[in-house]
Amino acid sequence: MRGRKVLLLTILVFGAYCLWMIGPYIRSTLVRDSAITTWSRMAVAPIEGRIVTDLPLAGSIVGSDGLVATIENPLLFDEKRSVDDMRQQVATAQSNAAEAMDQLDDIESLERQRVSQRDQLAEVFHKTLETEIQTLNRQIAVNAKRIDVLQRIVDRSQTLTERGVGSNADLDEAALRLSDANARDAELNAELAFAMLRDKAAEAGVFIAADGSTPDWLRYGELELQLQQQKLRHELDRANARVEDAKRGLGLATTALAELSAANVTAPGGSLIFSVLAAPDAAVTAGQPIVEWINCDVLLVDVPVPDAEVPLIRKGDRAEIVMEGESSVREAKVLLTRGSASPIGRKDLAAVAKGRAAGVAQALLSLDREGMDPDRCPIGQSAYVRFPGIGLFDVLKARLRL
Repeated sequence: MRGRKVLLLTILVFGAYCLWMIGPYIRSTLVRDSAITTWSRMAVAPIEGRIVTDLPLAGSIVGSDGLVATIENPLLFDEKRSVDDMRQQVATAQSNAAEAMDQLDDIESLERQRVSQRDQLAEVFHKTLETEIQTLNRQIAVNAKRIDVLQRIVDRSQTLTERGVGSNADLDEAALRLSDANARDAELNAELAFAMLRDKAAEAGVFIAADGSTPDWLRYGELELQLQQQKLRHELDRANARVEDAKRGLGLATTALAELSAANVTAPGGSLIFSVLAAPDAAVTAGQPIVEWINCDVLLVDVPVPDAEVPLIRKGDRAEIVMEGESSVREAKVLLTRGSASPIGRKDLAAVAKGRAAGVAQALLSLDREGMDPDRCPIGQSAYVRFPGIGLFDVLKARLRL
């Protein structure tokens, strides 16, 4: 008798233990503790400021423009000062560039005057050389006649001396004068050759003075003007570069001011406003959530399951769902599973199962909207879920590690 009691007590304890282990499974299969849900997204404030438009109501649909609210911030004193400073820098840089351009124009005007004067002096130089060449040619012709006369005188003096009627002194004097004339002829021809060489060089733009040097009028102010011109060109290039840098800085500062002065809070067109987290005319900070929106075209099912059942559920497995208020069975597929230590909660989902509690694992299902009213958004609605491939004994064996 005592043995029967012990056996009966053992059976009762084992039965209670089994019921305790499979209790979550039984509850999850008999009670509609799952929930229709979807991914939750936040539309946040892109800038700091104050909401200046009316906020949409929870349950309303976002328009095609995606506009949820507009935020303005009139208190951007540093940014406005930065824009004013950059405008001043642009004006200063443009003034410096204009001044450098005026100075360069003045130098170029002086250079044009110098070149004009040089051209005039070059013309005078060329005509002077032509006159000099003509004079030398005349001098050479006159000297040639003189040489001819002196040669005849020398010839007569020599004849008379040979006859004994002339003196050697007269012959020597005539010969000396002829020698001087020949020397002068050589000198004039050398001067003529040099003058013709200078004239030919002048036609090529190379001017040579009579002493072989460069004329002063050609060198006067040329190097100084060229150096000054080059210096001013460099200054003008730097000034223009500073203008461009200042303009880029002004553009960036202006864009930053515009972006921080006003901005829109947006959400995808056609999405549903699930909850409103701010109030009209409220001061907000950048990144602060304004509204929570969801896409009702993407339906999920949050299913609480016991930890022992999680290893039995595979991604892509079929599940049967009966939504609250319906009797027809819908099919869904397993999207993912999470253990009880890290289920996906309200931060990521618009609604969580009412059976969600500590120590309860999770299966997240993907539900097709086929056959559902297109205007209906059943987020938060309870549902009954069953996994046809998993039975009571499967869970019991998993619990007992059999």
